[in-house]
Amino acid sequence: MVVGLAIVAAATLGAADYLAGVALRRDGRTESAVTYAAASVFVGLVIVVAAVPLAPPDHFGRTDLLWSIAAGVAIGLAVPLVMVGMSKGPIAVVAPVIGLVSLAVPAIVGPLVGDQLSNLELSGLLMALPATAMVATSPRSSSRGLSIPWALLLAAATGCLFGSAAIFFGQTSQDSGIGPAAAAQVMASVLLVSMAVSTGRLLRPTRHALKPAVLGGGLAAVAALASVLAYQRGPVAVVAAVVGLRPGLTVLLAWFLIHERINRIQLVGFALGVGAVMLFAVG
Repeated sequence: MVVGLAIVAAATLGAADYLAGVALRRDGRTESAVTYAAASVFVGLVIVVAAVPLAPPDHFGRTDLLWSIAAGVAIGLAVPLVMVGMSKGPIAVVAPVIGLVSLAVPAIVGPLVGDQLSNLELSGLLMALPATAMVATSPRSSSRGLSIPWALLLAAATGCLFGSAAIFFGQTSQDSGIGPAAAAQVMASVLLVSMAVSTGRLLRPTRHALKPAVLGGGLAAVAALASVLAYQRGPVAVVAAVVGLRPGLTVLLAWFLIHERINRIQLVGFALGVGAVMLFAVG
């Protein structure tokens, strides 16, 4: 069940990441990233809150709330960075680096907070790291305004934020159910709106660009629900490793829809990623 939830989260996040880039690319204004991020997260908030009565938490304590708020801050900061990276940098580089770093952070911190991995899970983790790194290889530079070094730096920062959110969600109790997802969405929404207003970047979105942002927000909400339940029930490092394979779908969408090239090393990385998921499922 844990691996299944993580796969759902990875697939929906991979598509949401691609749509985030589509939204900002259609708008054309980098400074509007916070506006579209706020719209996307708000749509996610509506969906997650609507789902709470369907699966109400058995107990949602103060500790759960604090960890959820911390996760919400990390997500709120990460979403606009995803939009900028996906719209201005090469998706075939940005997406996998986000996945790699978001995987590595819990893999390093997880054992420090009590996660115990089986031999198969450890093997899968060791396979997932090079898999994501291989998917990140790309001989092409960006033609959309963001150099490769800056794209890598932005992607690494985004991955750190998502990896931190994974750790924070992992500290919530199983009894809290999907409550942490709702609380995190609230916090992320408040943070993004506050950022947009305080910086004067609450810009009027265009309808053409708003559609993918809204759709991406809906997919991200599904991912939030699935990932929170997975983080509560399984080792954070394992769940993060599966969710960290989300760039696979992002890169495939970029290849199919906007014709970004996929090289042979990336294809080997995809194969290793599938193998890693299989090891997690068996372990």
